[in-house]
Amino acid sequence: MPSGRRHYRLTLKDALSAHKRAISFGGRDGVPNLALVQSAIARPYNGYYRGIAWKAAALVESMASNHGFTDGNKRTTLILLHTFLQRSGYKLVAVPGDLSLQEAVENMILDVVNRRMDFGQLIDWLKARVVASP
Repeated sequence: MPSGRRHYRLTLKDALSAHKRAISFGGRDGVPNLALVQSAIARPYNGYYRGIAWKAAALVESMASNHGFTDGNKRTTLILLHTFLQRSGYKLVAVPGDLSLQEAVENMILDVVNRRMDFGQLIDWLKARVVASP
């Protein structure tokens, strides 16, 4: 992964828009804890995470696990991950062994939420699949 790229800073508007898209496929609307949403989108930028895989991992772990929204937290995480990567000049690609990229990403998010994947494993998962967009 090339370094020196500027990483897009997600906003609350991005998160709320992603959630609206996520629940358009089903689920209940609502934000019972806005502070958890704000915390999740702020975590990648706290200074501890320099590389794109580290920032993406911080976003995924916090957004999927914080449950700031009434419903659709995992789907919102998926949308925000793609938004963050795309606007930062990166994309996800499948690796050998992935049945499909979509299934791999969904399984990764479930593994994070169910604590079958720790933060280090999540970084490794992302490092293997995040590439610079042309």
